[in-house]
Amino acid sequence: MAKSTKNLAKLPKNAPKPLVLGVIDQGTVAPSDFASLVGDLSAGDLPREPEWRVHDRTHLEFAVDYRVGAKTDGRARGALGQKKQSFEWDAYFFVPESLRLHDQTYEKNEIYEDLQSYVRFSVPTVPFEALAGEATDRLRAALGPGCDTNAALRELRLFACLVRASSGVVRRRILGLVSALPESSAAMADASQRLVQSAARVSATLREALATVPSDDEALGEAASWIDEDVSRALEALLGSLAIELRKAGVEERVVAMIAAGAVDEARERQARGLEGVGHANAGEREIEHLEFRRHVLKRFTSSVLWLTLEVRAGARWALELLYAVAASVAMGFAFVLAMLNGGQTMNPGAAGNLWTGALLVVLAYAAKDRIKAALQGTFSRVVQKHFPDRRWRILDRERGVSLGEVEERSAFLPFKSVPAEALAMRRMTRTHPFEESARPERVLWHHKTVTVHGEDVAAADERFTALTEIFRLNVRRWLDHTDDPNRKIVFADPNDRQIYSAVAPRVYNIAIVYRLRERGVDATWHRIRVVVTRKGIRRIDRIC
Repeated sequence: MAKSTKNLAKLPKNAPKPLVLGVIDQGTVAPSDFASLVGDLSAGDLPREPEWRVHDRTHLEFAVDYRVGAKTDGRARGALGQKKQSFEWDAYFFVPESLRLHDQTYEKNEIYEDLQSYVRFSVPTVPFEALAGEATDRLRAALGPGCDTNAALRELRLFACLVRASSGVVRRRILGLVSALPESSAAMADASQRLVQSAARVSATLREALATVPSDDEALGEAASWIDEDVSRALEALLGSLAIELRKAGVEERVVAMIAAGAVDEARERQARGLEGVGHANAGEREIEHLEFRRHVLKRFTSSVLWLTLEVRAGARWALELLYAVAASVAMGFAFVLAMLNGGQTMNPGAAGNLWTGALLVVLAYAAKDRIKAALQGTFSRVVQKHFPDRRWRILDRERGVSLGEVEERSAFLPFKSVPAEALAMRRMTRTHPFEESARPERVLWHHKTVTVHGEDVAAADERFTALTEIFRLNVRRWLDHTDDPNRKIVFADPNDRQIYSAVAPRVYNIAIVYRLRERGVDATWHRIRVVVTRKGIRRIDRIC
């Protein structure tokens, strides 16, 4: 038996089906763990504040939603199909000076290499209980006789995304009852029973819809099989992980057993239908590896219906080239005028030393031209950086053939005096004494985006889409190059027992991030988090306010 598998729970003897719940022991299942299991694509009702999490040891990940048709404060704005809506994203990274990040060591091309962005449609919000209704009806209509294969493929993949997103919402709702136990025991039992029943209905109605796929369409038939497997595995992961968490929370056994039985039913159904991705208690390392590989393949296939293409180009390339041409013209003009003013004497053969004087003037003119050109190019470059974005994007949906928006992006190291007063006050709110400003010096890295979304084109792609989600992934590997050893030995005396002690203390660095997302022209609240890092990578994220 593989060491990674463990029998976590057994259904009681009076359960409808005396089966053993054999699952992989994931330990305490955090939200990010569940996201890995089922590909949680939505945090629930939009709009929401940017969501931060540790992606891995050196990557910080956060998601930003650009909702069309509503203000960022959640109030209705109008019809979804409005022409354009602009959003502004600002983030100030207060980085300890000991990390040695500044404009001489961390160039803009490196910043943008480390800060990658991915944009997709936000998954429409559909209650989990409603998946077996209108969502399945729409899928069935798309798969009927004479269906368009491409449209049917999009509908299949989107349905799987709806299931995963709605699974995350219903899971959080049930876990929200844990804190009120035992008073919430009745509500917990009722919600769990409805979840299991709804999951069974979703599976049954989906398979009924998939049965209508034309037998002569091999591509669509294979895609239907993949969707069947993906949805079943998502429901199994939802119910199985929820059963583990509720057991650890002390929820009564009959509720845990009911949810666990639902997860087992999904696995048995896939086994009976000959689908892949069925685990077992004696699974070896290779089999566990294949289960994860298959999960990733299915997730990439289904979520591809949401992902958009970014065309990125320099923000002021033509303006900079034009100004550089002006600099070259000015420098060349200076050299030409100098040559013309002294050309007559140089070409006069009767004048003593005219040849050497002319040669010296040519050298001086060339040197002056070169320096004038370099100085003007430096000046023009600073002007362009101040007034033009570093990069411009176009957001494209190539699958549906539409352009959905544009992005202007810039970043820079700023002096403290250039940081907005509200953002600076948010940074300083945890500092208790002015001495801390010099005792813990910092540099400020600013990141800004202006995002314009075409509401009409989003609606034209699919009227169910109401938002775009941008996922930032920040690689802090370069930031940690100059950190000290992760552990330090410290010595201290206890004044009470008059003894000397030593301990190993972690050497950590705190990176404060102050940020906000707002609709352009609308005020919004600044927020702050603290990212704690060591030489080994990211330790945790603390939400300050």
